[in-house]
Amino acid sequence: MKRIAHKILLWLNYFLSLALILTYLSVHISPERFALLSFFGLIYPFLLFANVFFLIYRIYRRQKYFLIPLFSIIIGFNHFTDFFIFNIKKENPPQSSIRVLSYNVRMFDLYDWNKGVGTGQKILKLIKQKNPDIICLQEFYSNSDSLNYQDSIIAIQNTKSYLISYKNQYNYSGNALFCRFPSINKGSVNIGDSNQKCLFADIVRDLDTIRIYSIHLASLHLSKKDYEFIDNMENNDKNKNMKSVKGIGGKMLEAYKKRAKESNIISAHIKSSPYKVIVCGDFNDVPISYSYRTIKGNLKDAFKESGFGLGITYIKRFFSFRIDYILHSPEFRSYNFNRTEKKLSDHYPIFCEIAN
Repeated sequence: MKRIAHKILLWLNYFLSLALILTYLSVHISPERFALLSFFGLIYPFLLFANVFFLIYRIYRRQKYFLIPLFSIIIGFNHFTDFFIFNIKKENPPQSSIRVLSYNVRMFDLYDWNKGVGTGQKILKLIKQKNPDIICLQEFYSNSDSLNYQDSIIAIQNTKSYLISYKNQYNYSGNALFCRFPSINKGSVNIGDSNQKCLFADIVRDLDTIRIYSIHLASLHLSKKDYEFIDNMENNDKNKNMKSVKGIGGKMLEAYKKRAKESNIISAHIKSSPYKVIVCGDFNDVPISYSYRTIKGNLKDAFKESGFGLGITYIKRFFSFRIDYILHSPEFRSYNFNRTEKKLSDHYPIFCEIAN
């Protein structure tokens, strides 16, 4: 019996170590070619923990098989800081630093998903407290009547330049970029979605010109039924579970493919920039993903440079990940990256200060 248990554990060890290695490969292979591989990056923390467990177990049992999980952990150890970072030393940024805020505001809780009173005004208050020079908002909404968040932010920030991805005679929505500094050029990058475009603005700060990007990559577009299934997974009819899982899985695969295409277009645009860049937004993807790696390129991740802890930015039962980012050119340095833990949206706002 012990021999059978030993073989089962050994094969489980092989499988989990191989799965961890596949997570490292997923950042290099476009989901447009092999979307299924993208799922492995999503479960990286679990796979890492499982391999650490087997490593300790094998060492405790004095078994040579400890080399299996050890190898799978070591070859991808650089990914550890994509999820967990412990920058203990804090430095004060220079006075010339630029304060940057990125936040998926979920339309300022237009349809009362948060079941809270005055969520939109609370978000405006949070923005005012942070006093950012650059504001990048995803899932933005504003109208000319009682919910005029556009003018409210302009007044709070003393905005010199702004850009919103979609507008009609009634409202503004989509992706938004507000800046306290004047811009000499601004526009959008067509990534295939008319409402959630990638926006950019070339701003002038003193004698320096910087290109700012506000990005929102393709989301899963889960239905109300999908979220009900996720929120009540343990209570669902087992016969319906497989159908729901397949439906959600299919939407995830399609979203991975869309984001791969979008990230390739955005990456090319960033590389063609004549100026240093700051890139903000909701990528809808974890750090171990093709989309993140493609857009990041040789840019620095503000969370890794000056953050602390896990850095989770998306808040959903069974789905809590770091999917919101502030990236910047290597010539810059980031300070005091933090996540404001106020649940006014299904995302946390992220903030940092950036200087030369």
